[in-house]
Amino acid sequence: MNIKNDFAPQIAKQRCTVITLCMVCAMFFAAAGCGKNKEDDSPYYFYGLEGEKIYLWLNTKYAFLSAKEPQLPVDIMQRGIGATVFRPDYAELREYKGIRGTNRYWTELSFDNDLTEKQYLELLADIKRKNEDFIIAPYFKDKYDNKIGISNFYYVKLKDEKDEELLEQMAEQIGSKIIRQNSVRPLWFTLIVAESSYLNALESANFFYESGLFAVGEPDLMADILNK
Repeated sequence: MNIKNDFAPQIAKQRCTVITLCMVCAMFFAAAGCGKNKEDDSPYYFYGLEGEKIYLWLNTKYAFLSAKEPQLPVDIMQRGIGATVFRPDYAELREYKGIRGTNRYWTELSFDNDLTEKQYLELLADIKRKNEDFIIAPYFKDKYDNKIGISNFYYVKLKDEKDEELLEQMAEQIGSKIIRQNSVRPLWFTLIVAESSYLNALESANFFYESGLFAVGEPDLMADILNK
């Protein structure tokens, strides 16, 4: 796909953002001793909401896992890792430019051990290494200790209809797929991270949010507080 000349300054800017976020992502899964406390204004664990950054902290007791089939492999069960019943993500109900999504199945993993952040991130990375078709992402908590999970979906709102091509280009660059354009609010798009994506849904949403090229970038949150 050829990039239009009037997108060149924007593309140059977002490429720098991609490089920065790739470095942050690598630090997220590989760095040791990256703990944070609630007094920190973390530049990483946040999501954008109505122009404001809502900060989050790692919740090392849970994790999100998406798989092609609704079952855990033996190596995970042997580790004593708990899991809720698998549920479909209904991606096949979403369609973008005539192409339907493919259903996957997700579960919430739980860990009995009191893991440090380093141990937690290393465990998630190890599960991914041994199961390349998995999509795995951390859970978080807010300043009130509410449990907040993320799925493999996230949402982006364009500033203008002409930015749809830019959205497609940037999504492809970070390994995401557009699976739906909202028929009622056509500036809103639903995206999904793939197995090969190097950013999870929170990171991907922040990528679009921080680029400044889009009106909104939000992860699909699964928060206990939202269900109360």
